[in-house]
Amino acid sequence: MPDTILDRVTYDVVDQVARIELAHTRAHNSLDKRMGEALRTAAARAAEDVASGAARVVVVSAQGRVFSVGGDLAEFGGSPDRGAQVGATAEDLHAALATLRALEVPVVSVINGTAAGGGLGIALVGDIIIAAAEAKLVLAYTASGLTPDCGLTWVVPHRLSWVRAMDLALTNRLITGAEAAEWGLVSRAVPANELDTAVEAVVSALRHGPAHALADTKRLMAESKDREFHDQLSAEATTISRNIAEPDGIEGVDAFLAKRKPIYA
Repeated sequence: MPDTILDRVTYDVVDQVARIELAHTRAHNSLDKRMGEALRTAAARAAEDVASGAARVVVVSAQGRVFSVGGDLAEFGGSPDRGAQVGATAEDLHAALATLRALEVPVVSVINGTAAGGGLGIALVGDIIIAAAEAKLVLAYTASGLTPDCGLTWVVPHRLSWVRAMDLALTNRLITGAEAAEWGLVSRAVPANELDTAVEAVVSALRHGPAHALADTKRLMAESKDREFHDQLSAEATTISRNIAEPDGIEGVDAFLAKRKPIYA
């Protein structure tokens, strides 16, 4: 059975797949202080399980009909010190996101329904993001006189053109999962009734894939943002030369030559 953290998030590891699931469905998975603490704890546990080899893939998803409606404005508005309350919640949420971003293994996000505000930031943490085509994605911050958090001012302009990013951020334009896939904000979109099947197919492929090659590919892609092209070429050459002499590389090449499916440790 999954562990429940602070009545907000469930966490478990089965067959080397760690699953973090928002589970505060009574409040549409809103991001209150306890949710921030729970996500920070769950992300830390995932990092420990990745480090020990217990987890080779991490999945971030949500229970209920929505992913998350974003920050709990009722909690923030009722606080005697709104700034301190929001700051403390953001600190926990941002720590969770930073931990998940730094994982060496693939992270898969599943957007089952509405993802708004900080909830969208949580949803977009994955290396691979699979959304229900009908899901609704919206930043929503400026509608309440606020500015984005949960990494959205980094993720959105890095993935989209400037004008599209600004349209989403300044006008709170709502887009569907299908539109998000067309724009490049998420990896792919599928009909809601096919979401679970699509996710499990991806997770299974990653779970049985070459762990070191996946980790090194993720690292190379992340580091490319801070490198000149010729430096990236050098890093690629060094990495592929090392990988082809390691067990996964040997198995992968031998399987290709023998026209069989590789079996990675």
